[in-house]
Amino acid sequence: MDNFYDALSMYYDTMQSDMDPKAWADFISMLITRHSPFKTESITDLGCGTGSVTVELASMGYKMTGIDSAEEMLIQASSKEGADKVLWSVQDITDFDIGGKTDCFISTLDTVDHITDGKALEKLFAAVGSCLEDGGLFIFDAITEHHLEDTLADNVFYEDYDDFTLLWLNSYDPETKINTAELTLFSLSENGLYERFDGDLVEKYYPAEFFNDTAEKAGLTLLGVYGELKDCKPGEDEERIFYVYGKKGNS
Repeated sequence: MDNFYDALSMYYDTMQSDMDPKAWADFISMLITRHSPFKTESITDLGCGTGSVTVELASMGYKMTGIDSAEEMLIQASSKEGADKVLWSVQDITDFDIGGKTDCFISTLDTVDHITDGKALEKLFAAVGSCLEDGGLFIFDAITEHHLEDTLADNVFYEDYDDFTLLWLNSYDPETKINTAELTLFSLSENGLYERFDGDLVEKYYPAEFFNDTAEKAGLTLLGVYGELKDCKPGEDEERIFYVYGKKGNS
């Protein structure tokens, strides 16, 4: 392993073990069925990571493309059962090229919040609007300020497993809306010793108004807002919100 992010990719699925990929895929498919004016066949997953949700959607019959800038994440993704049904592509999701159009874009597990440069996020939305079929959908989730300010806040977290330990020192700045997780990963090597890797994960809280304004500039219209895996509007203490936008012309 060459760096922190290579090491993180090996243990990412373990750290996300409380996330049910099938439940996420089922929820996304429900949103597609509800909001798409046509039968959606192709989906492009932006920031797919290790591809757990991507592969689940592929098993449901969607033609999937998974894009991520981290090659090691895609190596993990391509090793999963059913991964051969997915087209995997190493690209920056703020500057991607899919070589045509797609029926739907998705971006899960607050991927958009990791793009802390608002201009870069506007570029992503513009590319989505350009590459969507008329009436196509853009579905993504984003963290709430409650999640950052109250749940994560200035706390320390740790996860201890047989082959690795993760330490997490969190800090949230309510002025800049930036959350920084200073991570230290101890990975058990073949010689029985632990290797240490250090890295930061940074996220930014974006209010709904930013998404709506950015989407409008990209030719997208808000179709629905949902709580986390809930078929209803977000509650006051929601940790994550799902947004559904459609390319203009969508009814």
